[in-house]
Amino acid sequence: MNPESGPESQPVSELQRLTGVFHSPASVFANIVQAGRWWIPLLILTVLAVVMISAVQSRVTVDQMLARALDNNEQFQQLSAEQKEAALSSQRKIIPYAMYGGALFGNVVILLVVAGALLFVFNLLMDGKLKYKNSLNICAYSMLPPGIVGALAMLMVLYLKPPEEFDIQTALAFNAGAFLPNSASAWLKALAGSFDLFTVWNIFLMAIGFSRAIPKMTTGKAFGAILIPWIVWVLLKTGWAAMFG
Repeated sequence: MNPESGPESQPVSELQRLTGVFHSPASVFANIVQAGRWWIPLLILTVLAVVMISAVQSRVTVDQMLARALDNNEQFQQLSAEQKEAALSSQRKIIPYAMYGGALFGNVVILLVVAGALLFVFNLLMDGKLKYKNSLNICAYSMLPPGIVGALAMLMVLYLKPPEEFDIQTALAFNAGAFLPNSASAWLKALAGSFDLFTVWNIFLMAIGFSRAIPKMTTGKAFGAILIPWIVWVLLKTGWAAMFG
């Protein structure tokens, strides 16, 4: 792809890239592929994640989180009273740090892995001839709209619901897992939770990005190619939940 050809190669500011992925992704992704700064949307998402976790921990206690998470956990319910208290005591110490660790490094790990997996798929199966930076740019800017909207919606629900009723896993009813009863099996929750509106939005934006990065690649074909590693991930996650959930 020649970054100097066509109207899409006109100079684009960083603000235009960041806002364009919300309202006109098709018009900015050609520039994002070549000239994007993937670390900027990543930084925005990381700061927002830290803010969100800080808000959750200031409103919902660790004991309330544990109560919702373990209420229907069969393995936990089978423990003796002493074992339960020992497990809870350990979790009370770990959870606050784990949540902040996820906020600080979660998006980084997701971006690096997803960009690498899609680079492999598109270069091997689609003869994409892309560089890792191209894939990082596409994936980072694609994560921004669903990431920001999802975090803001989560914060709104956090302050609308009573703290004892808030569950960070199912706070937003935008995935099939949110409609399952608490008694549903772990593998079913993992499978249903994968069918998420924000995930579809993210995949669609990445499909637009890769279709602009590879000549003669359609958005539909790119969408199908992205589904390959996504399906593998869903199967692995569901299988893990079935064995250890």
